Amino acid sequence: MDNKTVNTLINAELPPSVDNALNNLTDKPSLAIGTTFSDIWYLVFGGVSYLAEKKKIAYTHKLELFRKELDDSIKQIPPEKLVEPSIQVTAQALENSKYCIESDELRKMFTALISNSMNTDFSKDVHPSFAEILKQMSPLDAVIIKTFKDSSVSGFPICQYKLLRNPGYRVLLDNVFLAHPNTYPPDNSLSISSLSRLGLLDISYVEWIINEDLYVPFKDHPWYKLLQGEFPNQTVDIQKGLVRLTPLGRSFTRVCVPD
Repeated sequence: MDNKTVNTLINAELPPSVDNALNNLTDKPSLAIGTTFSDIWYLVFGGVSYLAEKKKIAYTHKLELFRKELDDSIKQIPPEKLVEPSIQVTAQALENSKYCIESDELRKMFTALISNSMNTDFSKDVHPSFAEILKQMSPLDAVIIKTFKDSSVSGFPICQYKLLRNPGYRVLLDNVFLAHPNTYPPDNSLSISSLSRLGLLDISYVEWIINEDLYVPFKDHPWYKLLQGEFPNQTVDIQKGLVRLTPLGRSFTRVCVPD
């Protein structure tokens, strides 16, 4: 394979505006750091090709936006705190971001991960698994995990909607979470379950918050009323619980969830 062929493969389908933007990091604060990051960028995105022109245009716009957000974020790091990007973290993050940059929420989290991995203030919290975790998150997952970072409390109330039986009970909806109320409850339940699977949240039904008033909204919610209507001759109740960040989740939100 000759040099011309190699160069064609490396630069295939890379928009000129993105190509030129790669030079931004080579100005300041560090030529070496900027060069390393540009090399990783080309390694990950250089060979991407797009089959549909319309999709290509939309994706290219998000790619350019991603590059600008990265550039701006890295420039905000004080020069004395800037370190060379880790290949393990940065290359994985750029590779995995290919599949997520069309989501504004996830793209901003990848931006935070990459830029914070180059900042000594966050070095103790950065973990190589974060890029893989982000790749497996939905936009709603990103919104919900931000709720935990923004909160001043250590945990949130959670519950199971259950149908009482004699003996025992049947769970009708698990991991009901109302701290992010403007969504379909089963969607919230799915996100909470997924974030727990990813190791970011700890869910417990043997612990709960002492303040009983925090569980009142679960019985006032329309979804609870709907379940009562489906089982008019039986008792629908709640199992109180608690959901909170794990140690991994605390580090993840600090590094990957923008303020």
